[in-house]
Amino acid sequence: MSDIYSSGEYLSNNPDWHEEGAPEKAANILKLILRNGTNVRSVAEVGCGSGQILAELQKQLPASSVFHGYDISPDAYSICSKKTNERLHFFLEDLTGKKDAAFDLLLVIDVIEHIENYFEFLRKLKHQAPYFIFHIPLDLCTWTLFREEMLIESKKRVGHIHNFSPKFIRSILDDLGYETVDWFYTPPQFENMTGKQRFVNGFRKLFFAISKNFAVKTFGGYSIMLLAKTKS
Repeated sequence: MSDIYSSGEYLSNNPDWHEEGAPEKAANILKLILRNGTNVRSVAEVGCGSGQILAELQKQLPASSVFHGYDISPDAYSICSKKTNERLHFFLEDLTGKKDAAFDLLLVIDVIEHIENYFEFLRKLKHQAPYFIFHIPLDLCTWTLFREEMLIESKKRVGHIHNFSPKFIRSILDDLGYETVDWFYTPPQFENMTGKQRFVNGFRKLFFAISKNFAVKTFGGYSIMLLAKTKS
């Protein structure tokens, strides 16, 4: 599966590397940082893609903060490296292989659902920072269980090879030594919606207003944004 990120296939399916969703994701990251008083003098992102999330955060966080983005895809690096400046740096490199990295906060945004062995990936990340922010799609729900072709299409188009539910992924993180500090659901981001998708999304929003957990587990489409720290 990792070949799709270096062969040009992923770029062909996603020409802007999901850059349009970066401002909203950055705003949600900032929300977690501010309401928990997280120290953010140095911020890194593994699997940074277009690099736009870090570019957005640079606008909002203090001028003393520095940012580092890592990605293993040459296509992603060709996009993000153009945004380099004195406080924002990008690397065509696997961060999990670095032994000397030490950041205040590490971002793992829409990454682990793409990783074949995400258990090993998460174990290797733990020594890189004391705090982590994860953003993870919650594709496993009643809707996708009855319409499994949606999961297959997601695998082909955006490389989601793992599917999670809210409690399951929090349990996995706990098992691997990450202590959840704060979290919330984020709504789906659609580039273009068909009439059918608008209809379903209307019900999704209605039920989310009534019961967040019911809507997430029934209709899917939501993700979890989660602040964690390494256990003592």
